[in-house]
Order: sequence, then structure tokens, then C-alpha cells
Amino acid sequence: MKKGNLVLLLSAAMTISVGQVFAQAAHLNVGLVDRDKVVTSYPRAQQAAEELKKQENKVHKLIEDSNKQYEESKAAHKSPADLEGLQKRLQNEIDDEVKKVQARAQVLESQLESEIDTAIKAEATTKKVDAVLMKQAVLFGGTDLTDGVVKRLTSVANTNNKVSTK
Repeated sequence: MKKGNLVLLLSAAMTISVGQVFAQAAHLNVGLVDRDKVVTSYPRAQQAAEELKKQENKVHKLIEDSNKQYEESKAAHKSPADLEGLQKRLQNEIDDEVKKVQARAQVLESQLESEIDTAIKAEATTKKVDAVLMKQAVLFGGTDLTDGVVKRLTSVANTNNKVSTK
């Protein structure tokens, strides 16, 4: 009998606790951000994509040139040892260039994420939002912060461009 009362008491306590959590959640002001729109609207993200595309094209050209150089050496009847040494050297050059591009991509991604997160936090603070969710994850409700975030990032990008062009 005591065991049944304990279970009943625990069930009641859990129901009250869950009810309190839902009551508190009902008072949360939730913000939403369409991160895809933010990224595609952010000039620095577009510049970063262009920079990486140029570097990727450079790697493709290096690969094409390396293949051409190898085929020319092969056509010139270089020894297998020479061909193997050339292949290793060319592959190392390609690998080094790919690593540089990957490292640059990681740096740019980290910088952009930090800048976007800072703008989201600033917009959330201005709009007095308690939590921010990805817009794609919410069916309805919430305050859309996307346009304000885009304006902040565009403003920062324009300010940085004015400073760097002087």
C-alpha cells in the first residue's frame, strides 16, 4: 500500500513539474532565423564563395597541368623510375594545394559563422527574444529575425568596405 502511495505521489509531482515547464515555455519569446537566406544575402559570404571558387579552379588547372606534364614525360619515353618520381612530386604539389584550399575554407567558414551568430544575437537582444530557432524547424509561431539579421550584416559589410577602400 505504501508503495502505491509513493508511486502516486511521484506521478503527481512529475505532472506538476512538467506543467510548470510548459507554463514557463508559454512565456518564452521565440525568434526565428532563415539561415540560408542570411548566408545568401550576406556580401562577405558571397565574396568567400567567389574566393574559394577561384582557388578550386586553380587546383583543377594544377591537376590538368600535372596530367599533361606526366603524359609528355611518358611520351618522351622516360624511365619508369623517373615517371614514378615525377608522379609523386606532382601528386604532392596537388595535395599541398588542396590542403591550403581546405584550410582557407575552414577559416572563412569559421569567420562567417561567428559574424552571423553575432548578428543573430544582437538582433535577438534588440527584439527581446529569449531563444532563437532555425525557421525551417518551426511550423508556425515565433518572431522572424531574418531581415533584421541581414540588415545588420549588410551594414557591417558596407562599413568594412568603406574603411578598406579609403
